Amino acid sequence: MIRQTTGYRMTRLTCLATAALLSACTAATVPEGERIDGIDWKMTRLNGLPWGHDVSLRIDGDRLTGVLPCNVYSGAQSGTPPAFGARALSVTELACADPARQRAEAEYLALLPRAEVIERDGNRLVLSGPDLQMTFEPREARGDDVF
Repeated sequence: MIRQTTGYRMTRLTCLATAALLSACTAATVPEGERIDGIDWKMTRLNGLPWGHDVSLRIDGDRLTGVLPCNVYSGAQSGTPPAFGARALSVTELACADPARQRAEAEYLALLPRAEVIERDGNRLVLSGPDLQMTFEPREARGDDVF
């Protein structure tokens, strides 16, 4: 009887030790103040100047998506922070009657692939590259509004 109890305890201890080791090997949770993924970011500044158009960015692993003044876009995000690369962007082709919104959309889509670095700066997300700095802030949820 003692042998069975000892064997049971050893098996249980082995299982507990294995579980402890496996939990130590899992990826560390990123602190909220450093997290980039899973947040809807709204662009607020371009090269230090206010950006007055509704443009958003969301990164989920190697995918990025967002809302433009007239359309929505998606693509691949290559690189591990601080490296960044926006690749294979695809955009819906909705009609956009406002020329200012069309220009803002075209400008953003031309700039995004130029960004090479992504980093958190407090509550802001900053994408940068040669002669480029795009600043984003968390986008507030507004009910069922698309943007």
